[in-house]
Amino acid sequence: MATPTVEDKVRDHFHDDAERFDAIYETKKGPFAAFVDNYWRGVVQKRLELNVEKLRPFEGKKILDVGCGSGRFCIAYALEGAEKVVGIDFAKGMIDIAEKLAVEANVGEKCEFVVGLFPNDIDPAEGPFDACTGNGFFDYVEHPVPIITAMRELTKGKLIMSFPKAVEWRIPLRRFRFWMKGTPLFLYTEAQVRDILGKSGVTDFEFIHLDRDYLVVANV
Repeated sequence: MATPTVEDKVRDHFHDDAERFDAIYETKKGPFAAFVDNYWRGVVQKRLELNVEKLRPFEGKKILDVGCGSGRFCIAYALEGAEKVVGIDFAKGMIDIAEKLAVEANVGEKCEFVVGLFPNDIDPAEGPFDACTGNGFFDYVEHPVPIITAMRELTKGKLIMSFPKAVEWRIPLRRFRFWMKGTPLFLYTEAQVRDILGKSGVTDFEFIHLDRDYLVVANV
C-alpha cells in the first residue's frame, strides 16, 4: 500500500470533518460551541469579513476561491454581486455542502464548485479572474510557491491569502490537535511569508496581522 501524501491526509481530514468545520459559520449554536468557535476560531469569520471588504465592489467580477471548503466565501462574493464565482477544493464532503448552501442562498447559478487540486483541475481558459482568494488554505500546503504563482498568473486584479502564524499563544494546542489526528499543519513566520511572496512574484501587497493569521492583500 502506498504511503499517504500530505494531500491525501488533508483531503481525508476535511472530507470527514466537513460538517463540523462549516458549523463555525452558523449563528445558531449552543453557548459552549459559540464560545469555542468565537474564542479559538473567530479568525475564520474575521477573514471572511475582511475579504469582502477588500474586494468591494463586486459587480461584474469573476472570482476564484482556492481551497474553498464549504463555499462560504464564494457564496458571500455572489451575494455581494459577483458575476461568477469558482470554488475549488479536493475534499468532496466540503463541495457537497458548498453546492447545497449556494442553492439555499439563491446563488447556485453564479457559483461553480470543482472537486480537485489547484491548479491542475482549473482550466486556464477560465482566467483571467478579477480576484483570487485562498483563506485557511496554506495551513495545509507543503509547497506554497507554485500554488501562489499559479494564482497570480490566473488573476488580473487582487489576491487575498491567509497564512497561520508560527508564533501565537494558541499554536501549541493547535499543533497537538492536528498531530493527534495525523493531519499535516504548516505555520509561518512573517519573514517566511514575505520570502514566499517574493519567490512567487508577488511584490505589491498589504500585510495585515489578523488574530492568529497573517492576511496578504496583493495587487497583481
